[in-house]
Parts: sequence; structure tokens; C-alpha cells
Amino acid sequence: MSSSQADRFQQQFEAHVNNQLSKWVGAIPMVMPIIRDLSIKEIVDEYCPGKEEVSHGTSTTVLALNRLLSPRPLYKVGGWLEGTILEDVLEVDAAQMYDSRLGRTLDDIHPHLEAMWMDIVVQAVLTYDIELSQLHYDITSIYFEGEYQDSDTINYGYSRDNRPDAKQLNLGVNVSGKDGIPLAYRVLAGRTADRTTPLENMKALEQLFDQLEPLSQKKDFLLVSDRAMLDKAVIVAYEEKGVHWLGPLSTDDVLRKVLAAPSNEELDRHPLNYRPVKQPVDEPLRYYGVLKEAMIEHDRQEVAIQLLVVKSRTKAKLDRDRRQTYLKRLTDRLEEIQGMLNKRRYKRKSFARKQLDKALRGNPAKRFVEVTLTGEDGNLTLTYQLDEEKLAEAAELDGRYLVGTNQHTLDAHQMIVHFKRQEVVERRIKTVKGPIQVRPLFLHKEERVEGLVFVTMLALLVYTILEMLCRRAGNYITARQVLERFELLAATFIQFGDGSWLKLPSALSKTQQQLIDLLKFPPPGSYFERSEAIQ
Repeated sequence: MSSSQADRFQQQFEAHVNNQLSKWVGAIPMVMPIIRDLSIKEIVDEYCPGKEEVSHGTSTTVLALNRLLSPRPLYKVGGWLEGTILEDVLEVDAAQMYDSRLGRTLDDIHPHLEAMWMDIVVQAVLTYDIELSQLHYDITSIYFEGEYQDSDTINYGYSRDNRPDAKQLNLGVNVSGKDGIPLAYRVLAGRTADRTTPLENMKALEQLFDQLEPLSQKKDFLLVSDRAMLDKAVIVAYEEKGVHWLGPLSTDDVLRKVLAAPSNEELDRHPLNYRPVKQPVDEPLRYYGVLKEAMIEHDRQEVAIQLLVVKSRTKAKLDRDRRQTYLKRLTDRLEEIQGMLNKRRYKRKSFARKQLDKALRGNPAKRFVEVTLTGEDGNLTLTYQLDEEKLAEAAELDGRYLVGTNQHTLDAHQMIVHFKRQEVVERRIKTVKGPIQVRPLFLHKEERVEGLVFVTMLALLVYTILEMLCRRAGNYITARQVLERFELLAATFIQFGDGSWLKLPSALSKTQQQLIDLLKFPPPGSYFERSEAIQ
């Protein structure tokens, strides 16, 4: 075609064009197949038929996609939707997604959140054959701005966000060990203590496996959690329920003796064949450990457990440096007080004692120092002496900690590997509090807060399945990186004078095409099939 012919064709084309829009596609082609596999819309609509013009299943899907792809406050979701291809994909008018309608959806689905989540997770487990032999449990806090004066859930408590000034809720999350897929979660009051949650958490897991067992999913798993969730009462209760558990343990008098039992020479003879992901292969091993046995006693019941005494070279250095830092801080202050004794206010014994107490308070090194203040006002003497025996005992234990389990068939290597996998649930929690952004600022009804947590957990479920599918296909890319790769993908919508539309997705980059081919997902253009596109 000559340039003059091309110009004439362009003029004729433009003469017939009535409107032209650019719509955001983003990573919609990478997440919609998963959302459809999970039957989110259908399951929500089954529990909440509703009388709305737009079904609650559609509204919930819109909210989950928004959390996953571009989190917005409720009143901005409709505007976001209008600029995307989701009007075509979900067959919904963006004008119908106003904040009060979305709020009513959160209200109406609230009574069914637990049942809907369970059905969707069962669908995920069966569809994607998710490995359930190892589960990880952890708790996080999510702080809120606002008063929430009448809330039983949002209140003050121990803040993991370093916001003790703000009210919060707690969120307990269980994920699969291999892929970090969220399986069960619970919204807890902000004041809830970690140690009170494991038994209630077990009920949620039991309900999940009760649904899965008839479908050939065995109720046999190892539950890994942190120290705060493994006190003696929990260990005994787990034993009664036949639950296999693993995690770090606090040291009472009995367990402290176990921790101190092996010498450093003995530990050094037992390296653990475990390397952190980022440790170079040519570096020496960092972890050493020996297995021991112990009895846990609570309320006249005894449980035999297996313990791994772990020594970490990295932690040993941190423990040593930390002790030296606190010890120097304390001795420097004691010398300073010595030099000021019997001068001005330091003439008074009561004032000098107050300063000593202040120096000792909160300093972990105080147990290594014997401090004596003698004499009367104006004639005071301060002496201090390091307890070399206690310092030697502490140095011997540098880098050590205990990992316990009632699964006696595990060897030392398996125990450390299972324990270190706890970071998978920590990473998922960071995703909830980061890219997916669970924390709303202006939802003042508990029902809507819990509904938004449900929507956010749906987004996390899709996010983690996407990452799992990529890894199964041999590409160790994170879900976040996948979403970023598609961030700029758009489509052009052209309307002609006769009312017909031509809808054209942008050309895919090489990386985008490779990812779609890798997962065998439909191409972006397939999401326009219901339109009146010119062929």
C-alpha cells in the first residue's frame, strides 16, 4: 500500500470512528482463570442470592480483584472498574459498583463468611491438588484509624505494627507448608493473646479436613507455629487431639537443662545440612544440632516430646554482640554514677539508689553484674563486680534455641527444615498488610470489616495459587513480579458510528506471552468475546 492509499484509508477509518477509549488490562488475564476455577461468584451467590441488580457474587469478585490488582476505598472501586476491561469480563456496569451497594454486599455476606471460605478452599485444594501434609500458623495485628468505640473486635492490644496508640484486630492465618496457600483464617479481637488461640484455631482446621476427608484427603498433618502458641497447656491438648506439632519452645527449668546439656564441641560435631536460600553454597554450614528427649508436664498430665538443640553461628554472634552492648551500656553508666557520688544531688543515698535502679531496669545484662551501694548521705560508696561464672554460662549458650515436636519420626534435618519454613506464613501476612492492603480506614461496622478481611483473603488465595502454578511450571517468579510484568498492559476500544465496537488488546511483550503460554491461560483478546467486535 502506497503512502497516499494509507492516508486515504486512515481518513475513511477516522470518519467512521465515533469514540475511542483506552482500557486497563493489567494482570487480569493472569488471575481470572484462577478466580473462575475457584467458583467464587457461584459459591457466594449460592449462599447469598440477594435481590440486588448486581449479584453479591459479582460484587465480591470485583472487590477481590480490586484488592489483588489495585486496592481502593469502596467509594473509588466503581471508578477503577470503569477504566478496566472488567466491565466486559464480568458483564457488569461500573456505575452499578457504587460504595453503598458494595457496603450492602459486605453486610449480606457476613453471616456466611466461614461457610463460603470453606467451600472455596475445598474447591482450591481439589482443583489444584494442594499439598496439606504441613501447615503453618501465625498471628498478626492490623491497626485501624478511628474510634470504634462500640466494637468488640477492634480494640487495643499488643501491636506488631509498632502502633500501641491505635486500636487493632488480630488475624490468625494457616497456610500450606509447600506453597503458602491460605487454608483457614480467623478474625480475633485486638486484645487477644497469642497463647489463647491455638485450640480455637484447631477447630477451623478440623472443619476443613472434615470436608476434605470424604474426598480422600487424610487428616494427617504437621502444624508448625511460633513460641507464643506452644505453651504446656497447648502441647498437652494437641496430644489429646492427636495433632502433630512442631515449633520453638520457651525454656523453663526443665527445658533449660536440655538446652545446656550438649557442649559446644558436641554440637559442632553435628552440622545440620540446611542452608538459607541466600547463603552461598561455598560458605560453611551455619546450623548445628543434636536430638534430645524430654517430658512436658501440665495439669498432672505428661507428654513425651522430641527436642532439637540448635546452635546457629549467626545467632551466636548476635547474642554475643548484644550481651556486650548491654553490658558496656550498664558498666559505663555505673562508672558515671561512681564519679558523681557525694556531689550535689548524688550526696543523697535515696537519689543515688534511684539512679542505679533506673540504670538496671530493663537492661538484660543486669544479671551479670553485682552492684552494691553502701554508706550514708555524703559518704557513699558504689562497687560493682562482673559475675564471670554467669557470663561463661551465657557464652556457652550463645546461638542456641530449642525446637520441639511430638512427631518422633522426624530427624534433626527434617525438624530444622520444617521450622525454617515458618517464614512462608510470615511472607503471606506481609502480602496481606502490604500489596493487598487489608486495612480499611473508614469502615466503621464490624460486619464490613470482617467482610473486607474475607475479600482480602480471597485475593491472597488467588495470589498464592498464581505463584504456585508458575513454580510448578518451572518459573520461580513471585506473584508480585507477575502482576508487575502486566502492569502496563492495556486495550483500545473503538466505537464506530453504527454503534459497533472494535476492541483490541495491546501486543504482548515477550515476557507476558511466555507467562501466558507457560500457564496455558487464554489470551487477553478472549475476554472480549461477548462484545460486538468487528472481526
